[in-house]
Amino acid sequence: MKIVDNEQTWKGSFSYLEGYDIIDSYINVSFKMNLTFDGDSFVGTTIDSESENIITEPILVKGFIENDQISFVVNYPYHYYKDENDEILVDKNLSHPNIEYLGFYDQAEKKFFGTWEMIISTEKITEEEYIEEVASGGFEIYRDK
Repeated sequence: MKIVDNEQTWKGSFSYLEGYDIIDSYINVSFKMNLTFDGDSFVGTTIDSESENIITEPILVKGFIENDQISFVVNYPYHYYKDENDEILVDKNLSHPNIEYLGFYDQAEKKFFGTWEMIISTEKITEEEYIEEVASGGFEIYRDK
C-alpha cells in the first residue's frame, strides 16, 4: 500500500470478550484516528466510543504500514477500567498498558483486519519464568479520508 497524503483520518472498531460468570459476550467499540504519515510510518491520536467521555488527554498512536501489514501501538494517558457495575472508572495514578495491534489488508473488503493484545499483569514465578495475564481481541481499520 502506497501512502500519498501525509494527513489522514482512519476509522475502525475493536472488539473484546467480556464475561459474566456463565455468559460471555463480545463488545464492539468504534474508533477514529487522525494520523500523520512519514513514509510508511505514522503517529497520531485516536478516540474511541467507549472512552471518549472519560479520557480528556490525547490517546497516542504510533505505527507503520509495510506492504499489506499494519502494526501500531495505542497508548492511553492513564488507566481506565470497568467495574462490576459495568461503569468505566479512571485511575490517573496508574499507567495504562500499551495495546499492540497487528493486521493484514483484505483487498476485497478494502480494510485491514487483525488482532490486538495488551499485557494486564505479570507475575514472576521463578528467576526465568513469568505468568502474564493478557487481554486480546479483534479489530478492523480503514482509511476514511
